[in-house]
Amino acid sequence: MIKDPESAPGPYDALAEAGVTPWTSHADLRDVPFELLARHLMTPATQAAWDELRTVRGRLLVDLFLYDVDLDAELPGAVEEIDRELDALGAHEGSDGGGEPLSGEPLSAEAAARLIADLVRFDV
Repeated sequence: MIKDPESAPGPYDALAEAGVTPWTSHADLRDVPFELLARHLMTPATQAAWDELRTVRGRLLVDLFLYDVDLDAELPGAVEEIDRELDALGAHEGSDGGGEPLSGEPLSAEAAARLIADLVRFDV
């Protein structure tokens, strides 16, 4: 990935002196503030960088932008895979596989809230 020289350094760049890389384990990352303090490297910039990486959600978001993805090449395969999965479930195009629309009750607000809570649970 080519970095824009005009942009602010990323969190991994800001924490490089403390030995933090994308391959640093999350357990090791928790000890980084102590390393920064011991080496007198704790600055507002390194604090902000560590804040971005210290939660699983924040780190996943930062790491997402490290990957260079060619959407034009990847999208057709992803659509085909989703179509195969939906066909296997009999739910493609809102039908049961035989052309009949699926009928069902909409989710209650409570059920929807539980699903959303399950989706964001990984940030523990």
